[in-house]
Amino acid sequence: MLTIRIAAGLVAAALAGGGLVIAGDARPASAVTVVDRPGCKYRIVRVKNRLNVRAAPRGRIVDKLYPGDRTWGSCKKFGSWRRIHGTDIGRRGFAFDHYLKKIGRR
Repeated sequence: MLTIRIAAGLVAAALAGGGLVIAGDARPASAVTVVDRPGCKYRIVRVKNRLNVRAAPRGRIVDKLYPGDRTWGSCKKFGSWRRIHGTDIGRRGFAFDHYLKKIGRR
């Protein structure tokens, strides 16, 4: 009896976790690759030394961008902030929109 309950629990967990692929594409329908995600490309402008990339708007500093650097991130604004990728360490975070010039879509 206990073995049947354990086996039923394992089967339910495998089905709920998307472990069963029926046919066709091997990746789950909810999986999105980096190339599939829409985004924007930016160039850093109006900066003399560096632009801080923050964990949250007005949060702690997690990375830096330098004048003329190019980066990418979300096209969506969060107030006056945009979510981008830093170039010094490569962490994601937020930068003030005034210092980012949109140069295209990703």
